[in-house]
Amino acid sequence: MNLNLRIVLPLLMGVVISYSACKKTENTATPTTPNTPATTQASVEIGKNLAQSIVGAFGGASIKDGVNPSASFSTSKLKVQSNNYNCGFYIDTSLNLTFNQGDTLKAHKTGGVNYYFVCNNNKTIGYDLIDSITTKGSGPGYAFTYAIIQDYHVRGLNTNNSNFSLDGKLKSFTDNQYTKYNTFMSVHNVYNFSNLYVHADDNFDITSGSATFNSKGKTNGGGWDYSGTLKFLGNHKAQMTFLNHEYLVDLLTGEVKPN
Repeated sequence: MNLNLRIVLPLLMGVVISYSACKKTENTATPTTPNTPATTQASVEIGKNLAQSIVGAFGGASIKDGVNPSASFSTSKLKVQSNNYNCGFYIDTSLNLTFNQGDTLKAHKTGGVNYYFVCNNNKTIGYDLIDSITTKGSGPGYAFTYAIIQDYHVRGLNTNNSNFSLDGKLKSFTDNQYTKYNTFMSVHNVYNFSNLYVHADDNFDITSGSATFNSKGKTNGGGWDYSGTLKFLGNHKAQMTFLNHEYLVDLLTGEVKPN
């Protein structure tokens, strides 16, 4: 299953303590308002969520799939229209996968996926995807729920599809409960991507394109509700803007810095 727990789960425990000081800030701040603990924390969580979501860390399709089906889905229900299994429809409305790591980490993925692969001369040149994936799991001292909805339109731009475009919508909701510390963290983000240009040969760098987003977060100490924009700059960076604040997001690490 394409739930990258080795990347996601070590990051969860590191943010527990920092959330205790986050106060609720509504989306009514004036343009001249300086960064506050809430806006700083929101920027960190939005950037981290973006970097992890686009590579399928919470389930679903990843930009690293290129124009191919996600490795997280079985191809047993693919309906082919040629001798190339990547051409045609793939519909699975009863996705049900279990992942266990030793005796401590357990996760269960459910939902549905609908692919339509676009082909030219029996060769895949892109796909349209609608999916809805929920993953619930637990480990020592914590439990989590990830909900992903993707409505993607991906098209190859050259003969070997090493360059491709992506347009569409991504909903990435993550809810984490830390029973050991009696704390919780919820980050609910919705992105609308436009004209993303992905260069697969450069570690799937998004060299151009834009997006709008809405982020709602909640912790023991408060929460936020912000809307903003993203501009993809290449070199695995994106400029994030909300409340007239600008941040630079590293799409490889999720690190966020004021810009």
